[in-house]
Amino acid sequence: MSRAFVNEDSEALVNREAIEQEKKLRDWLRIQEKKLKYLETDPEAEKIDQELREKWIRETREDIERARRQLDGNP
Repeated sequence: MSRAFVNEDSEALVNREAIEQEKKLRDWLRIQEKKLKYLETDPEAEKIDQELREKWIRETREDIERARRQLDGNP
């Protein structure tokens, strides 16, 4: 097999992995956004210890921003 085909296969694999990784990150981001919405607006979330709830809100916001930066190409 020529090296050209091997290089093309390697590049295709890297591209597929990058696409799959981006898909997973987008899915994870959607979950985090739903989690944040629940923590901020759901009446059931108000039953959670307020200090813990605020910590989770803060951490979830940070995670969302980090994921958005990654998706925008700004790690």
